[in-house]
Amino acid sequence: MIVNIFFKWVTTSLIAVVTLFSAAIIYILLAVDINSYKTDIESLASQQGWDLAIDGDLAWKFLPQPGISIQQVSFSDQVAASGSLDKLSLSVAWTDLFSIILDPNQLKVSSVEINGGQLNYRAPNSLPVELDNISLKARNIRLDSTEFPLTLSLQTLGGQQLALDTSVAVMIDNNRVQSLSLSDLAIDLNEIKINGSVEASDNLSFIEGNLQTNSFSLLQQLQRVSEILPIVSVPETANPLALNDVSIESRFSIDTRTVSDINNLIMLDDQAIEIDLQIDQPNNKLTTIVSADIINASNYLPKSGSSADNSGLFAPLAIPFALWHGQSQVEMTLSSIKFNDFAVKNFYSNVFGNNRVLQLSSLNADLFGGQVNATGRLDMRSATPAFELQSSLADIDLELALTALADNSDLSGLLSLEADLQGSGNSSDEVLSALNGGGQLTVLSPTYLAINAEETFCNAAALFGGSPSNRSWSKGTELETLSSQFSLSNGKVQIRDLKTATGNLSINGRGTVQLLLKRYSLTANTRVNGTTTSASGCSVNKSLRNRNLPFICTGSYDEDGKTNCKPDDSLVREFLKGSIFQQLGGQLFDTPVTEKDSSDHQEEDPLKSLLKGVLEKKLK
Repeated sequence: MIVNIFFKWVTTSLIAVVTLFSAAIIYILLAVDINSYKTDIESLASQQGWDLAIDGDLAWKFLPQPGISIQQVSFSDQVAASGSLDKLSLSVAWTDLFSIILDPNQLKVSSVEINGGQLNYRAPNSLPVELDNISLKARNIRLDSTEFPLTLSLQTLGGQQLALDTSVAVMIDNNRVQSLSLSDLAIDLNEIKINGSVEASDNLSFIEGNLQTNSFSLLQQLQRVSEILPIVSVPETANPLALNDVSIESRFSIDTRTVSDINNLIMLDDQAIEIDLQIDQPNNKLTTIVSADIINASNYLPKSGSSADNSGLFAPLAIPFALWHGQSQVEMTLSSIKFNDFAVKNFYSNVFGNNRVLQLSSLNADLFGGQVNATGRLDMRSATPAFELQSSLADIDLELALTALADNSDLSGLLSLEADLQGSGNSSDEVLSALNGGGQLTVLSPTYLAINAEETFCNAAALFGGSPSNRSWSKGTELETLSSQFSLSNGKVQIRDLKTATGNLSINGRGTVQLLLKRYSLTANTRVNGTTTSASGCSVNKSLRNRNLPFICTGSYDEDGKTNCKPDDSLVREFLKGSIFQQLGGQLFDTPVTEKDSSDHQEEDPLKSLLKGVLEKKLK
């Protein structure tokens, strides 16, 4: 009974003491005009390099914990960062309240709440950051590495919502943050969920951690970005399911004083791509290494018939370099890049960038049974990008290439090419119309299946008194090594010194190709060196021996292109004067046009009549 009375007395006394103590503290706090400290707070912030303005009121709050609230705060670091807060609330534990009153330097904030925050960051040579509607809550804050919960929500550029939830552990010593960790980190951004952990140590100079995302639609995210930044176009892909299943795993080790490594594994529609970043801070250099096994590029090509805008032709090349304003390097290794009907194998490229100038130090790949090599330079410092390209092709199988690229396998052989090109433009049409340079090409063991040149020549030669061959002609024409020089001027290709042969027939040619119009014109002079076209060919009239017989081939190489090859009428007419036709026909070329000839029923040109069904039929 006495014990119970004693404890009851003690409990009542403690409650009374606490109540009186709390009342005393509240009285003291209420007696203090906290708004009188605005100037002192602003001055203290200025000493730390911040411009701080408190336009609203400061007020005490007591529940659930004592503290203060500050309204209408704006701030700036006088360089790049600025922002504002509608309301900032700071709370302390009741147990720490008396010690704070005795010594304000003992302030230990136990909770922080921010409402209506805004933050802008615009540093030179850096992407701007704009964050709105910032809301932050942190409770039971400890500064001795003990974890406490933190939630954050904000609005990014274009109204995109971000939510963050994590457990924070921070160590502060001598008014400096020694270490910081974020465990059970969960971020939600536009249906992208990111989970992981981050740890910072050594005065926050060393950061390491890992992050993983869920599977999300990259296509939808790009569409959202394009609404904010119209410069980003989202073409309709050949495979409508492309870019709809993407996930990322990232491991990073960042040392702000030396070299940092960020290793990323990206699953792109079930294709694994590794992207490793190395940041050399002392030398201000970023190295990006991309590697993958098989990439099916066909899925990501523009949909057939779509009018995709190619006005930003070189923009994708600049993306890896745009975020880093120092020295950059992108090294890419891909085992195979698959397109619809062919694959580029063993692809390797190495590009260096600095001040919007990209230098292609090497590009190597296996293509159509041969090899591709290239070096070059791309200058994007002006509104119209300019480039230089030195490329070589070796042993490209033409039959494979034409079948895959043009659905045409009439021509076969091994192509080798050397080219030195220069140009400029923002679109493919601009580049083609401004392309300059030149080079040379050779084709080993060329075969043209659409026509047998020897058979065609023998049929034509028979008209001039030759002896037609009764042999059974093989399909197509097997040629000796073909070689040619070419030059480009404003998108027009001049072909010269084209040389090849078959049997005793030698072929020399020249011509033009208009890249933008996709049209060509080629003049080929065929010469018989000897009495017959080949050992088993036909005999040739003396008048045709060791003389050039000209043919002209014109056409286009677009999807609906047609080719037409026929003798050069004017040159053939000149060549035939004095020939056996003169003896046989009398007035084939020199007979003037009569009234009958000029009528609606004018007879067909004798030359064309004789050649009809022989030359034209064979050569078209």
